[in-house]
Amino acid sequence: MCWRLTLSIVLTLSQRILAALFTKGRSTIAQLGLYTQLGPRQIRNGLGVLIQQNLLYHHTNPDTKRTTYDANPDACYNLVRFGKILEMIESQYGTAERDLVQTLLLLGYARIAELTHAYVSRAPTSNGHANGNGVNGAGSGLIQSESELHSVLSHLIRCDIIETVRPQSFRDPNDVYREIEAEVTKTAPGEKASKTKIDQQRQIMEQYRSFIEQPKALKRQFDQFGGPVTKRRKLGNGFGEEDRAMDDDMPPLNPNVVVRVNYEKCLVELRSHRLAAFAKDTLGEVTGEVYRTLLGLLTSEVSRCRPDPFLGEDSIQQQAAATTMDVYEHLDESINVAAGIGKAPKDKIDYQSAEKIRTAPAGNDMITEDSDEEPSGPFDSDDDSDEGGKVGNFSRRSRSVSKPNGGRPMKVTFEDTATPSDNRLDQMRQHLLLLAESKHRFVRHCGTQGRGQWTVDFDQVMERLRELELDGFIEQSFGRHGLRLTRILREKGKLDEKMLPSAALMKKTDVQAKMLAMQMAGLVDIQEVPKDNTRLANRTLFFWFFDRERYQAHILDDLYKAMVRALQVLQVERHRERNILSFVERKDVMGKEEEVMTAEHYNKYNRHLEEQNKLIGQVMRLDEMVSIFRDY
Repeated sequence: MCWRLTLSIVLTLSQRILAALFTKGRSTIAQLGLYTQLGPRQIRNGLGVLIQQNLLYHHTNPDTKRTTYDANPDACYNLVRFGKILEMIESQYGTAERDLVQTLLLLGYARIAELTHAYVSRAPTSNGHANGNGVNGAGSGLIQSESELHSVLSHLIRCDIIETVRPQSFRDPNDVYREIEAEVTKTAPGEKASKTKIDQQRQIMEQYRSFIEQPKALKRQFDQFGGPVTKRRKLGNGFGEEDRAMDDDMPPLNPNVVVRVNYEKCLVELRSHRLAAFAKDTLGEVTGEVYRTLLGLLTSEVSRCRPDPFLGEDSIQQQAAATTMDVYEHLDESINVAAGIGKAPKDKIDYQSAEKIRTAPAGNDMITEDSDEEPSGPFDSDDDSDEGGKVGNFSRRSRSVSKPNGGRPMKVTFEDTATPSDNRLDQMRQHLLLLAESKHRFVRHCGTQGRGQWTVDFDQVMERLRELELDGFIEQSFGRHGLRLTRILREKGKLDEKMLPSAALMKKTDVQAKMLAMQMAGLVDIQEVPKDNTRLANRTLFFWFFDRERYQAHILDDLYKAMVRALQVLQVERHRERNILSFVERKDVMGKEEEVMTAEHYNKYNRHLEEQNKLIGQVMRLDEMVSIFRDY
């Protein structure tokens, strides 16, 4: 699949080399010549293109002086995310930042001196060839001067979006870890180990951590000079006045430093964007914007979504918390925080429960305490679990108190108009309480400083999001009955097949047919437990269970195949319309297609663009699900 994803960015020569590395594994130039039937000069040219795009790992053995090359599958897959990364950069930082990141994505990596020369040479001149109304004019928001380039570059380095490149950056982290481990644990012949295993492991972790922290050396230098960066409200060019003034005062950048885009940090930003959209769909647009601001504060120093496989939990920084005042200072003033919050009489509000402090995560309990619906039994999994439309119109301040006899709570009439006693800070705090009380546990109220401290348990929120995506897959494939049965097995674990019909309120024959269909698809499986050595059917217990990890791996495999098929269809469509596409790519035709082309060819060109947009949109949707199950 990674080879398919490189079709639009690398040459045919490089495709053959990359395909050989994926199929044959780590190879030298001589071995690649045997696999691809190419000459050494062609192979070196192709390897140069792939290394420039960060698609390969390579290392030269100091003893044998032989260089080996290996494919970088993560970097190859990131090619499909270029559009999403650029869209995220423009929305979070600004047009100038998006322009710089786009240049680095196309180049792979570049020296600061080369970037300076490229941007200065395209800047508007005063001899009449370009002016402020042109493409690169003052009103376009693009980089216009060397000082502006250094300011934008410094800001992105401080935000960890851009990292520096060193020779060790092109090595496989697995090889580096094994090399460090062998160096630390080796002993001379006949010599006893002088260090305990704990000391050796600590030394290995320290050396490996210094290796992965090398690209952030320039960021640490900037942080020591001006302090860690915080995400201000985005202004016209992408960041706040305080950050712009701070970046202008930064020391000058070394022109020989090589930089590239940090995809791990981009994944963190994309995860925050997805969680904000999740909160927006569940609780409303205004609450989603408040959540987006909180996520920006909490992830400003988070460098990756998942812990490093070698460092484990040590690679994730200590869980950060933001106060209500911090969120209020960074929230966009144009957001009307009075919207989306209902009103209720004060005697109907349980303040003690609303202001409850939770110093630790709530575990796996994702069920909210204030649902208006009465519980209908432990196995009633067929009900719609999304109560976003109901919760999105009120907060903890509008919580109703149940009757003493356990009846349904009193109905409250909500009003969206804010009373004079409410101010913007209190209204914004209601959105945070609304996020904290949601069944998805978007936010955890963890302290009282600064009008309340808030944090996000990303593991729990992402687990809930994965469950929703998984339920969507199951319901689409096996219907609501299949979803009900899998939810029962997910909650109860292994369950005797005789108990399933009564638990699911279904006929025995329907349960058996549905479970057999899901077993054939790899969704559920059965375990036989004989009561004695005879192993007769009537003396055997049959337990059904839901293997979530295996089914997630199966879903990922299906998603990869669907993405490859969509890309192949797109390639076939482009080949079919190659004559029209080659015609519209001419410089004298670009921008004047309707005037130059005939009606028949112009309509055919528009139909091709519509089909292309649909296919690319499908690939983006599939990539979003891959990110949820694998990366976030």
